[in-house]
Amino acid sequence: VYTVAFNATGGNLASGSADGTIRLWNTTFGVVQRTPLTGHTGAVLSVAFSPDGDTIASGSGDGTIRVWNAASGQHNLTLVGHEGAVLSVAYSSSGGTITSASTDGTIRLWDAVFGGHRQTLTGYTDYISSVAFSTTAGTLASGSADGTVHLWNTDSGVSTHTLTGHTAWVGSTAFSPDGSTLVSASDDGTIRLWNVSTGTHRQTLTEHADAVRSVAFSPDGSMLASASLDSTIRLWNAAIGKLQQILMGQPEGILSVTFSPDGDTLASGSRDGSIYLWDVASGQHEQTLTGHTDYVRSLVFSPDGSTLASASDDGTIRLWDTAFGEHKQTLTGHTDYVFSIAYTSEGDTLVSASLDDTIRLWDTISGAHRQTLIGHTRGVLGVTISPDGNTLASASLDGTVLLWNFTPPTNMYATVSFSPSPVQSPAIGEQLTFALSIADGGAVSGYQATVRFDPSAVRFLESTNGDYLLSDAYAVPALVTENRVTLAATSLAGETSGSGTLATLTFEALAPKASTLTLSNVLLTDRAGRISYVRVKTGQITEPFLSVGDLDGNGVVNVQDLVIVASNFHQTGDNLADVNGDGIVNIVDLALVAGAIGDTAGASAAWSRDAEITLTRKDVQQWLLEAQQVALSDPAFQRGILVLQQLLAVLMPKETALLPNYPNPFNPETWIPYQLAAPADVTVSIYAAHGKLVRTLALGHQLAGTYQDRSHAAYWDGRNELGEPVASGVYFYTLTAGDFTATRKMVITK
Repeated sequence: VYTVAFNATGGNLASGSADGTIRLWNTTFGVVQRTPLTGHTGAVLSVAFSPDGDTIASGSGDGTIRVWNAASGQHNLTLVGHEGAVLSVAYSSSGGTITSASTDGTIRLWDAVFGGHRQTLTGYTDYISSVAFSTTAGTLASGSADGTVHLWNTDSGVSTHTLTGHTAWVGSTAFSPDGSTLVSASDDGTIRLWNVSTGTHRQTLTEHADAVRSVAFSPDGSMLASASLDSTIRLWNAAIGKLQQILMGQPEGILSVTFSPDGDTLASGSRDGSIYLWDVASGQHEQTLTGHTDYVRSLVFSPDGSTLASASDDGTIRLWDTAFGEHKQTLTGHTDYVFSIAYTSEGDTLVSASLDDTIRLWDTISGAHRQTLIGHTRGVLGVTISPDGNTLASASLDGTVLLWNFTPPTNMYATVSFSPSPVQSPAIGEQLTFALSIADGGAVSGYQATVRFDPSAVRFLESTNGDYLLSDAYAVPALVTENRVTLAATSLAGETSGSGTLATLTFEALAPKASTLTLSNVLLTDRAGRISYVRVKTGQITEPFLSVGDLDGNGVVNVQDLVIVASNFHQTGDNLADVNGDGIVNIVDLALVAGAIGDTAGASAAWSRDAEITLTRKDVQQWLLEAQQVALSDPAFQRGILVLQQLLAVLMPKETALLPNYPNPFNPETWIPYQLAAPADVTVSIYAAHGKLVRTLALGHQLAGTYQDRSHAAYWDGRNELGEPVASGVYFYTLTAGDFTATRKMVITK
């Protein structure tokens, strides 16, 4: 007896013998269940049950594999192709594939249902390190350690072109979006561009100072990114091969690079385990993702761009929220370095290739391992999915490329999303309300969800329970932090299915700009407490069309916009108040906003004594002085100086006046506002009702202007000259400013 195997339940045992037979045993009673299975003409060296226990595969010294019905013992299939004894057989976890290993030095993959032999592509003299499908059907590229690149017809399995020129291993290949150009990156430090239809060499890019480990086209095909062990990322004009920009700052050598689906963001992975996110337009480093403890070999964005997947030598795959740069999930199961990953077009399945010789399929919603594909005899370095999603290609250290008939398992999930989305950002201070909607829910009695938002764009105000759960549902008070809110609710009365609203969320706009709402840790529960996962969709707040200078997005350029600029003076980086886009908010930006206010009439209309706008003559006078010192002849800037002069005139009071104190009545403090038509020495005297002087507030010499808000008005703390609190009652306050004197009444209530 050469081999034995249990079925999945352990109730049955199959044994293979030198006599060429297979026997089935009942393990409870130790008895043979039926007559031996016969047909092999050599010793049976390996047997295996399918995962569902319905079939048995057997490998024999006669070079064949036979498939049997486990219940009836009937012979279903004979798989022929090996040129030596078959030493081992195994089923894939789905049961759809049988793997066989033979003394002929090959491993073959077979269709377990129909018996077809799945292709093996050969022709290399060394291991294959990368594979890529063309966006046009039927073409596959593979790069090898022998420095060659092969183009394959995936229908026939024939190599159509062998591309030579690299002098070291080719670690990365990529097709342009239109499929006409192939780019290859090599340890020889070069990048080569090839004509796909003819296989001819077009151009060699030689700017890197070390091995180039990854290349990627932008989604529109206009740009090419390359990552190198020289710790730089280089961005090239893909049409002419001209270097456009060098991204620097990520430590150690850079191993992987990929564009987001919209082309706005570039992700790069390094030997130090870090992942950098870059703004493609500016070349600025935006975020650093940390968590991996070893090389980051491969990066890929989900089709909607909301998630970045990373593969590492630490044996894990991590999923990241790209909007906020936060870790979402870690997928574990591989027992060696993970070299390559790829998303399916729907984004529900992630495929990974590892040095543990396996390819794994993962459910990206639940994080569950779906299937393991076994067929390579050495580590798998590359994996890619055909544009139609039906074929998976894998490249291995064993020198082969395997093509797999690919139909990823599908699970039905409810969908949770924001509505409306996308929605345009309103003006600063106005509110946005979103429904947290569910579709295709089943037997739901409770939920939890974490919503992330951009705290520079919106502020969370409140949430209310929706109409989806039954009316007795209890909503847990929202847990709010700086950039997220966690919601949860449950119903004890029963379950709900279908579609509806889980909750509504209200935000206040803090800046009229684009931002994203994302969902994480979303779980549904039924009455028994069983958890189900959901598919989530991000919410999009879009940037409104703004006139130049309309920083608060209310459709009007006015003094409030000037205040926004002034409150951001000296701030650097991306800032709404940086009107001219030079990277710093300064007096030039303020003058440009002032110029957008318009002519004298516009300037007058723009100014109102809104208590919330703390703008004084002193402020405007200082701005005007600074603006006049800038040597800038730009008409918009000069128009801004004119408007500031007009605002200064508007802020100049026509007459000196004592204004009503606030609050009034008060306890124990109050503010006494006033305005001066001309500079003067200012004193405020406070008297009791019978005329006795209680307190004198000497304010010193003051310039002409309005002194109305709390930081400029006279302040009385309700105490006399000795520091003692005064009694309740009626008091009088007198303003003396040069020759001007005026008196008003106020009341203290205790």
